[in-house]
Amino acid sequence: MSKPTVVTDTDPQATAHEETIIPVKLGLARVKPVTAARQRDSRHSRLLVGTALVVSLLLALAVIFVLPLWVAEQQPEEPVLALPVEVLPEEPEGPVLTATELATLRDQAEKLLAELLTQQARLDGLAAAEWGGDAWEEYQQSSRAGDDAYLADAFQDAVPAYANALQIGEQLLGRSAEIITAALSAGNAALDAGNARLALEQFQLVIGIEAGNAPAQAGLERAERLPEVLVLVQQGTELERQGDLEEAARAFRAALGLDPSWAPARSALTAVTARIDNRRFETRMSQGLTALAEEEFAAALELFGEALILRPGSAEALDGQIQAQQGQKLEQIALVEARALAFERRELWERAIQLYRDLLVTDATLVFAQAGLERSVLRADLEAKLVNLIGNPTLLFDDRVLADAGGLVADARSVEDPGPRLEEQIADLNRLVVLASTLVTVELHSDELTNVTLYRVGLLGTFAVTQVQIRPGNYTAVGSRHGYRDVRTTFTVLPGRELAPVEVRCVEPIG
Repeated sequence: MSKPTVVTDTDPQATAHEETIIPVKLGLARVKPVTAARQRDSRHSRLLVGTALVVSLLLALAVIFVLPLWVAEQQPEEPVLALPVEVLPEEPEGPVLTATELATLRDQAEKLLAELLTQQARLDGLAAAEWGGDAWEEYQQSSRAGDDAYLADAFQDAVPAYANALQIGEQLLGRSAEIITAALSAGNAALDAGNARLALEQFQLVIGIEAGNAPAQAGLERAERLPEVLVLVQQGTELERQGDLEEAARAFRAALGLDPSWAPARSALTAVTARIDNRRFETRMSQGLTALAEEEFAAALELFGEALILRPGSAEALDGQIQAQQGQKLEQIALVEARALAFERRELWERAIQLYRDLLVTDATLVFAQAGLERSVLRADLEAKLVNLIGNPTLLFDDRVLADAGGLVADARSVEDPGPRLEEQIADLNRLVVLASTLVTVELHSDELTNVTLYRVGLLGTFAVTQVQIRPGNYTAVGSRHGYRDVRTTFTVLPGRELAPVEVRCVEPIG
């Protein structure tokens, strides 16, 4: 390093530079550092300037007061010149670092500072100042010491200061996690014990450290509602003691509505609900036995079923249910038979079939149910065929289907006591069969050169105009002529409708 220069007057640049050094608080943006050499030059300059000013002042006082007296008493002699005071530069403290070493330390200090700023942001978010105590003070002091050293370019001092602060910060972060865990545990224990005040304190402590802590927020809400929950549980307990079980259950449910996790309210509700169910079971059994004695089997069966819901597997309720079923069976058979016959009279065959089948599942030996099922199945099959043909009359265009339809009409007419619905269906299908069997005159036009064939009828030959009588249906006429492409014309003949002339001519030469 070069030897410092002796300054004999005030250095304005040194003064101005000194005023730019701003103290950095932990967590603020880092100020651009001032080099140590420039700071030391500034301090040396101020020291030399002050020394020179004192010497000048002493000389001036001597000239004003001492020199006149001395001149009056003595003859002038050789003037004595004051020797200038040599100010030696300060020796640097510690070993002198090379530029490479300083650059390495600066990089290390900057890296530690960046980590420290991130860590301090986390600690600020955890409100470490509120609970950190002496460790927090030590953390801040070490951070400030690192900042001061960094700004003075004393990176060899900034690195250990920052490292120490980071170590203390990690300890504080670990301590915050321990505090949160312990406070949550204590808060939950206080909730279980019914101590709302202590629970509030513990959960508020956690939220003060970590505002977004979900378990603490949930616990805080429970603790705030706990006094009201305790009042409702106490009311429910008193109502249960007085025998008002329904109101007691309502109070316990209200408590659980405020805090579904409050175990005493849940266990109390379970107990009072069991008592209510027992009371309801006894009531249903008494009512069911009364209905059984009065041969009101349906009502008895329903009451015994409700009793079994309240107490599944109860032998008493099962026995009552069996008796009600046995008494009801005879009534039901007669009732089902009457209903099935009514469905037959109304020609509702599918519903009659279902009733007969249900009866045979109960008792396969019921003769009337067997006969009724066979009768209803036959009528249902007949009706399905009639409905299909009536709803799709074009099916009758087929010769085989038309023949089957005629036989179906005959079968339907042979049914005894057909009923109005079947009679109407017979009439509808018979009308369609007649229409499908009635020939319709169709006129075809050609050019006397095209040889025409009508499928399902036969060869018509060449002609200009011809007529054929055919049944309703779908037809195809094919024309052929030597040296010309064949033509195909399809048309539909509908019963009772006039059809426009059909043109069949070969007009497109080949090649």
